Amino acid sequence: MNQQKAKFSWHYYLMAIGALLALLAATLGAWGSVASGVAIAIISTPKLPFAGISRFVFYIVFFVLYLFAFPDPEVVREMMNSTQY
Repeated sequence: MNQQKAKFSWHYYLMAIGALLALLAATLGAWGSVASGVAIAIISTPKLPFAGISRFVFYIVFFVLYLFAFPDPEVVREMMNSTQY
């Protein structure tokens, strides 16, 4: 009964943001962005022995890849205006 609670840190917030980013990218079919969102969630795991400047660099790389993997705005507008389900 006297088990110590796990400490809730910033890692879990970043894991949730990565999962949310992946789900948002999946709605547009931007599979490169989905992979980047999942990668952000995975490298945010606090149990990984991956810390310091290298983790920060990978966050920056995956966020940049996430942003540039989306289709052009015209393609997104066309997808939203299509009536096919």
